Amino acid sequence: MYLVEVVLPLPLHQTFSYLSDRFILPGVRCIVPFRNSRLIGIVLNCELAEENLIKNSPFTYKEVEEVIDKEPIVPPKMFPFFEWVANYYLCALGLVYKIALPSGIFSLPKKRIFLISQGKEALKKGDLPEVFSLIKTKGYEFKSFLRKTKLSSKELQKWKKQGLIEIQYYFPEVKIPTEVFIKLKPSLSEEVIEKNEILRYINRLKEVPEKILKNLFSSKEVNKLIKKGFLERVEYLKMRKIPMFMSVPEDYRLTSLQREVFFKIKERLDKGGFYPILLFGVTGSGKSLIYLEAIKEVLNQGKKVLVLVPEIVLTTYMEMLLLKHFKTDIAVLHSGLSAGERFREWQRIVKGEVKIVVGARSAIFAPIEGLGLIVVDEEHDPSYKEENLSCKYNARDLALVRGSLENIPVILGSATPSIKTFYKAVEGKYDLLVLKERPYTQLPEVRLIKNPGFKLITSSLKKAIDEELAKGKSVFLYLNRRGYAPLVRCEDCHHLWGCPNCGIPLTYHKEEDSLLCHYCGFELTKTLVCPVCKGTNLKFYRAGTERVEEELRKIFPEVEIIRLDRDSINTERKFLKIMEKIYQPIPKIIVGTQMGVHGHNFPEVSLVGVLRAEEGLFIPSYKAAERSFHLLTQAAGRAGRKTERGKVFFQTSLEEHYVIKYALTQDYESFYKEEIALRKAFLFPPFVRLAVIRVEGIKEEIVKQESIKAKEFLEKIIEDEGLEGIWVIGPSPCPFRKLKGFYRWHILIKSESYKKINQVLRSFLGKFRVKGLKITYDIDPEDLL
Repeated sequence: MYLVEVVLPLPLHQTFSYLSDRFILPGVRCIVPFRNSRLIGIVLNCELAEENLIKNSPFTYKEVEEVIDKEPIVPPKMFPFFEWVANYYLCALGLVYKIALPSGIFSLPKKRIFLISQGKEALKKGDLPEVFSLIKTKGYEFKSFLRKTKLSSKELQKWKKQGLIEIQYYFPEVKIPTEVFIKLKPSLSEEVIEKNEILRYINRLKEVPEKILKNLFSSKEVNKLIKKGFLERVEYLKMRKIPMFMSVPEDYRLTSLQREVFFKIKERLDKGGFYPILLFGVTGSGKSLIYLEAIKEVLNQGKKVLVLVPEIVLTTYMEMLLLKHFKTDIAVLHSGLSAGERFREWQRIVKGEVKIVVGARSAIFAPIEGLGLIVVDEEHDPSYKEENLSCKYNARDLALVRGSLENIPVILGSATPSIKTFYKAVEGKYDLLVLKERPYTQLPEVRLIKNPGFKLITSSLKKAIDEELAKGKSVFLYLNRRGYAPLVRCEDCHHLWGCPNCGIPLTYHKEEDSLLCHYCGFELTKTLVCPVCKGTNLKFYRAGTERVEEELRKIFPEVEIIRLDRDSINTERKFLKIMEKIYQPIPKIIVGTQMGVHGHNFPEVSLVGVLRAEEGLFIPSYKAAERSFHLLTQAAGRAGRKTERGKVFFQTSLEEHYVIKYALTQDYESFYKEEIALRKAFLFPPFVRLAVIRVEGIKEEIVKQESIKAKEFLEKIIEDEGLEGIWVIGPSPCPFRKLKGFYRWHILIKSESYKKINQVLRSFLGKFRVKGLKITYDIDPEDLL
């Protein structure tokens, strides 16, 4: 008999052992009995066990019921990585597997019955019931067969053991979604293009999504041009829920500086071994082309590449570049895929059918064998941190861990690196490669507009918008706040509308005529009457993108105004309508939140206006300045092209603030010097490691009392275990004191050693018990809200 170690997708810090009469490959799935149910687990180990050891064991072993896969679904080489994640983030190993693998992997799959050659002979001789003649070459669905024939599962298992039938698990074939684009045939002459409006339009944008093109022009005319051979259809894997097209180079030549940087990366690739590289390249410096060259180099060595991209809605320039150059060799893993699509991609990766895997944070767990390079694009992006699941991992950090375990280089790329990453590069722990040239875009003309009265559109910005629209260009206005008004006040008694579940102000959405909480979804939709004085004299304070849109329609009544935020594209129909407007060859004004500033360019945008540059600076988080700088710099990078210089206008009442001052000039190094000095003075990362424990409950007084007890418990652990250089701060109410009906208090733990934090938290979580409250913890938190 064999002793089989199995990990089950349960919140338990242990694995389980079962017996099997045959060897089972590690990495495959099996069905095992667990208490009163049957579960799917992953086989971690299988060893021959002596009969005496099994008989004399204090445990009674159950047997593995069935093996699902013929080949491993998780390469055994990945096991140490999953174990590291479980140990560092103090998460049950089974939950790490559950989070890492596609959701359908732990669901009981469907089965089919097949009649094998011995069974066919037995059927002819009458040794098998006549009903088995229903089974044709493609087999018969298991449950349907039982229903039709009235046979039992036990009887079928008997014939299976006799070698007459075979029962196989199967998974429905799923097609990965694609997006079709239309482009000009390369052989088309300028003379032909100029004679046709559709051809002229496509020529300007290079490629256009077919859905959009057929909404802008007659489908019949488009199809006629395809038949004539003037146009061709190109299919790309759908990288995101929302495919945003941008022109990317098919042919390019690296500049001398880009070649110099690439050769330094090539040296690392040729030498082999783990080494982190920070590629710090300003917007428009060509970081993506260097990634591309590095990827080609690794593929030439016969190895594979993992590319991580932020978890955002719109397709980025980097993804379009990869799709253009490596169409058939790519697998994608992102939140836009259904469970079946994600599992299909996982299978393609396991089988070695692809050379490049591109995806958001969960792609860090992709089962790639023969990995030669990991690229983390926009490494500063906070979406690499998982905030909602029990294992709150950071994919950027795990990329470095996986690179170390696989002994391969890791490239972290950004125009505005995270403070932590840049600090490590400055300290010499990472290679620092810098690209300061902008060979593909000119540095935009940047102007600061003093706006002490918080006017939405100042006269200076209006004048600049008028000038660009008159040239036939488009404008992008950035405000990182959706809705119509974030504050609603009764002018009679000064009551502020707040969420009863979260205690934070409700945002007014004029389109739905409702007050909405952006955290728990609480909504007031009836006619608004003050609950205190019953008055109806309401006033809306501050502005969101919805109000900006309304104001712009008044100022520019003849111009197409497009709002791009989560509310405006929450359905497929709304999205298609907005994309259709964006691709129209007319001057337009796009109003957007941070969704519009991440790594992609809108057609013909020559002016970017940041309506409130100080937005986000005063969020109670030690990373508020860093995030504001990232977003402002990215927003400024949306303006301009190679042939013409763009313009960027910052409206602000805080022109002296260091974040705004350095974002204006895109001077990251000066921003870093000021920010790192503050981090050092107040002892925040990267000078210490950080963990947070949150205590949540319905009654705040109980939450407070238990939080105080939790702190005392932590301090006792530190004292009992003789630990030094570890500090417990708090407890105190979280900045968002109440969320989704629960009061929240938190305790911070700081130390220069993550091992000490890990040791204290492990003891605390194993021993501290409290009833009726929710206790959560986060290691290396992205924010403390």
